[in-house]
Amino acid sequence: MKTTLKFVAASMLLATTSHAVANDYKTTVEYRHEYRDGNNKHSDRVKAFIDTGKNIGFELDARYNNDEEDKMYDSMTMNGSELSIFYYTKLKPNLTGVFGSSLDFNPDGLVYVPYARLNYSFDNGFRIQGRYKWKLWDYSQEGTDGNSYHSKIQQFDTWLGYKTGDWDFQYEFQFWKEMEGNGKALFDNGSTDYLHNVRLMYAFNMKDGEKWRPFIELGQVKLNRTTDERQLRYRVGIKYTW
Repeated sequence: MKTTLKFVAASMLLATTSHAVANDYKTTVEYRHEYRDGNNKHSDRVKAFIDTGKNIGFELDARYNNDEEDKMYDSMTMNGSELSIFYYTKLKPNLTGVFGSSLDFNPDGLVYVPYARLNYSFDNGFRIQGRYKWKLWDYSQEGTDGNSYHSKIQQFDTWLGYKTGDWDFQYEFQFWKEMEGNGKALFDNGSTDYLHNVRLMYAFNMKDGEKWRPFIELGQVKLNRTTDERQLRYRVGIKYTW
């Protein structure tokens, strides 16, 4: 019960923070629920996106896990939070560059995540986006040779999307690689991992400019670090923008 109250309180804090930093452009609050069919685990995320309207943006999220299998909102524990600050600018009429850095706080410590992203939109509703980032662990772990190491992961993400009317379709592919030679395996006892994800989203546009966007996602992700087994990841959520 106490954990559930913490979850609700954190969600309210994110929303309140967004109102407090009211801006000229937009603020978005997102809630997302996730289920993975391989380990039968549920998880949740609440995220606030704040655009100052002056080429500077902020993102803050809080992530939660359910300890027991096949149970939602039960024995919930906080799995981490992330704060991101970024700068964006139009490089060309249809091309936007985004440059930023995140601090990812997880139960074991802190991860620094600098990144750069390019978003290109075609005039016919299609778009393509790419992001390159480093993940630099501030804390040490035990490596495969028994010695400690600080994980350093390079990651590349790409999105292909299409928007028509109020409907939005998106495919996402992520690939990442551990750069430390004695680092823990990421997938199939190797130093690389990947995922596929598709998303369908619909926008309800309100008369006062507010927007509600429910969405569903289906992803294919690893089951564990040591085998080549994969599992499906189901997500459902909603974004509210004002």
